[in-house]
Amino acid sequence: MIGIDTNIIVRLLTRDDPVQFDAAVSLVKSSSAEEPLFVNPMVILETIWVLERVYKVDRIVARNQVAGLLDTVEIRVPETLRMENWAQWFTAPHADFSDVIIADLNRANGCEKTMTFDRKAANSVPGMELLA
Repeated sequence: MIGIDTNIIVRLLTRDDPVQFDAAVSLVKSSSAEEPLFVNPMVILETIWVLERVYKVDRIVARNQVAGLLDTVEIRVPETLRMENWAQWFTAPHADFSDVIIADLNRANGCEKTMTFDRKAANSVPGMELLA
């Protein structure tokens, strides 16, 4: 299973970067009900925040967009949330604390890696890889 970062979902929903949108669509198309993409609750929260605050999407519209995407066979949301490695998270050198949590929650829920468009996260957060 592969985890995905917030920016992958944002590209899918906003289509604001054609190259990244195409890469995100290819990633989704390469997944299936048997090999879904994993989306943890932090990603859901960040996505809604970004849509509402950055893209000025109406709250109800943003939540419906995210809910629609999460209600597909290619996407899996965890049934349980295991909270591990808090000490590691707090001492991580990566500036964006949420990226560290996203990658570790995905790992704790069986993901081999977390795909992202964030170059800094891909270079400094264990378990994150750049989707180019």
